[in-house]
Amino acid sequence: MGIKKGIVYVFIANAINLIIGLFTGFVLPKLLSVDTYANIRLFQLYVSYVTVLHLGFSDGMYLRLGGKSIDQVDKKEIREEFKTFKIFQIIEAIIAIIICLILKNKILLFCALVILPINIGDYLRQLYQATGLFKKYSIFTNVNTVLIFIVNVLLLLVIKTDDSIKYIVGYIIVYMIYWISIEIEARKIFGKDKAKANVKYFVQNIRSGFLLLVGNFCNNIFTGIDRLFVQGLLGKIKFAVYSFAASIENLMNVFIMPISTVMYNYLSNRNGRDDVLKIKKIIVLLAAIIIAVVFPAKFVIQTWIQKYNDVLNVLFILFAAQYITIMVRCVHINTYKVRKQQQKYFIIMLFIVGLSVILNIILFLMFRSIEGIALATLITSTIWFIIGEIDFKEYRLDFKNYIYIFSILIMFLICGQIPSSIMGCITYVILVVITSFILMRDGIKMALTEGKDLVMQILKKNKQVN
Repeated sequence: MGIKKGIVYVFIANAINLIIGLFTGFVLPKLLSVDTYANIRLFQLYVSYVTVLHLGFSDGMYLRLGGKSIDQVDKKEIREEFKTFKIFQIIEAIIAIIICLILKNKILLFCALVILPINIGDYLRQLYQATGLFKKYSIFTNVNTVLIFIVNVLLLLVIKTDDSIKYIVGYIIVYMIYWISIEIEARKIFGKDKAKANVKYFVQNIRSGFLLLVGNFCNNIFTGIDRLFVQGLLGKIKFAVYSFAASIENLMNVFIMPISTVMYNYLSNRNGRDDVLKIKKIIVLLAAIIIAVVFPAKFVIQTWIQKYNDVLNVLFILFAAQYITIMVRCVHINTYKVRKQQQKYFIIMLFIVGLSVILNIILFLMFRSIEGIALATLITSTIWFIIGEIDFKEYRLDFKNYIYIFSILIMFLICGQIPSSIMGCITYVILVVITSFILMRDGIKMALTEGKDLVMQILKKNKQVN
């Protein structure tokens, strides 16, 4: 499947996620107590770290199959590998549950219960992604999201409960249903014949994927480390406020994920300098417009959820950080993977996490606020971007493109300080358009050409169907 078609499939999936995310992002904090919302977000934060327990098994598979089509993979081998992985995860889940029961930690026990569904689902989605089955990937991105949305609606608007445990149990049930559904579909694709587990898959996948796993885990730690600092240093109320900002920030994933998801498969087959530079320039342009979604979010908070007004400055700082890291997540990380530079990626992520910890401590001591911690995220993201640009000098942007990125950041943060969200948004969009025509004229032409080609492909396909 081509990059354009793949992006469309994943974008549709993420557009549905956006609609549901708007409900989760704004309605839950509006109607739930701050304490309940904080407990739910803490569970979700811990669950995001569960994937580390596959120890690189899924990443090893991803590296081996990345860039191949579904017709090029040995289905019997996939069944054997999957059987091995499932036994491995069952053993881990049992051990984790026993440990949590001994510790009598309820939140960790809930996390242990979802090890199997989350890691098996992650393995199969990575398999779909690696082999270009973006339509399947998109479907199962939506299954989980839609089911959690239904649970939230039932508990919030029908049962009308403020008990965080009920929400968490509901999410666990969703993860179980998701696991069953994605495995049933996988059997249709790779066959239902019985397969034997083979320890060779365990050894070779973990050996090749462990450093990538640790790198990705450090990436995950970096994504959530600011919330961990807020929880530990500023308490549950500030954690709820900061987590609310992070949930709104996640709306950016609607636009980032379609590109980052298909880029590994694309770069595995085609990584000429001109192709990569074209994509990077288009990403820089699109991201400058995409981050403007924070202005409508600001409007909703100011008019509907005033109890979270303290989050506004944090929101703009975190979105500015997202603007910087979109290039890292879409191009830099995927290039490390394509070039099999897991060790280098691992070292860089260790450095980024260490830097993030140091900056979080320094800026917390300086400001004693959630804004200081958010600023640490922005600075670390900028340094991470610079490292990637230094590493891949053949894909380096023009100097005027870097001036453009810096200008967008400054204008965005300044416009965020305008009291009226509407005036701030209008001012920002006008400035982006003017700056883009001055510094990114070639990027605009590329974006328009690619957009036109994509529309023509869709129209041609519809004409053939009719």
